[in-house]
Formats: sequence, structure tokens, C-alpha cells
Amino acid sequence: MHAWDVVDNQEGIAAVEFALCLTILLLFFLGSVELTRYILIVQKVEGIAAAVADVTTQADPNSAPLTVSTMSQLLGAAQDMMNPYAFGASGFIIVSDVTQAGANNPVVNWQYCGAGGTLSATSRIGTHNGVAATLPSGFSMVAGEEVVIAEVFYNFTPITVQNIVSSATLYRTAVYMPRLGALTNFSSTCP
Repeated sequence: MHAWDVVDNQEGIAAVEFALCLTILLLFFLGSVELTRYILIVQKVEGIAAAVADVTTQADPNSAPLTVSTMSQLLGAAQDMMNPYAFGASGFIIVSDVTQAGANNPVVNWQYCGAGGTLSATSRIGTHNGVAATLPSGFSMVAGEEVVIAEVFYNFTPITVQNIVSSATLYRTAVYMPRLGALTNFSSTCP
């Protein structure tokens, strides 16, 4: 055996080890990129839900009542809040006004839907037809209360590891009470 045979064998072993390590390191890198992207998108979806519910509850029913135009503008701002990620084709927002009248179950007074392109969703709170509302987990109402609940649906699709991680629909809600008076006079429904 010659000295150059030993060197060639060691180089071959190093190349195989490098190929194995590179595969694992590449998988870790792509996974960390996707996990970071997922966390950022979840935070943005939560922020959109909170902002939409918060701004809706700031409407003054006496001097500046809610209109379809103002709700459309508010939901349209979701794309700006979602930057640098796209919201239009992947997101959908449902805003519901819910009241608790006496000891009866809470009901949905009105709903406004939009901000989505191809994605549409059904409210998990309920519909505006007088059927009892299903409140978010851990949330309850007392007689005479009114709340605005924003539901945001977002279709998360991985960009780097699509064969390993599947798409998922993110769902986040935010609940706020109206600040300046009852918002029950707004009349809009989801299609």
C-alpha cells in the first residue's frame, strides 16, 4: 500500500461524511426557516384579529356609526398588517357583534366578512340568524354585555419543506367590548 492510497481513502471517507452531514444540516436549516416563518405569520394573524376587533369597537354609534365602507376599509388594511406576507388569497376575516340579553344564550346581531381572495370560511361563533352564539373557549358573558369578536382564518403553506410539512389553516380570535355605545344598529351579514 502506498501513501497516496491512504490519502485517497481518507478523502473519500471525508466526502461521504460531508454529504451525510450536509443533508442533515440542510434539513435543519430549512426547518428553522419554516418554523421562524410560521411563528411570524401566527403573530401577524393574532395582531390582525386584535386590531380589527379593537378598531371596530371604537366606532361611535352617535357621531360616526359603522358603515359597510368603513368596515371594508378596516378589513382591507389586513394586507398592510400582514406584510411582507400575502393576505389576500390566504386570509379571511369575520367580524361578529354578539350580545347577551338576560339569562338567554348570547346571539350574533350582525356579521361582516371579507379581506379574502380565494379563501372563505364559516364563522365558528355562529350566524346572524338568532341562533345561540358559540363563544371562544374560556370566554363568558353576563346579562346586558355586548362584544365584538374578530375571527381571522389564514391558510399557511410551507415554502421550503412542502413534502414534509403540510398546509394548515390558522384560526385566531380577539374579543373587545364597544367603547362608545352599542353597535347593534349596524346591519350587515356575511354572504
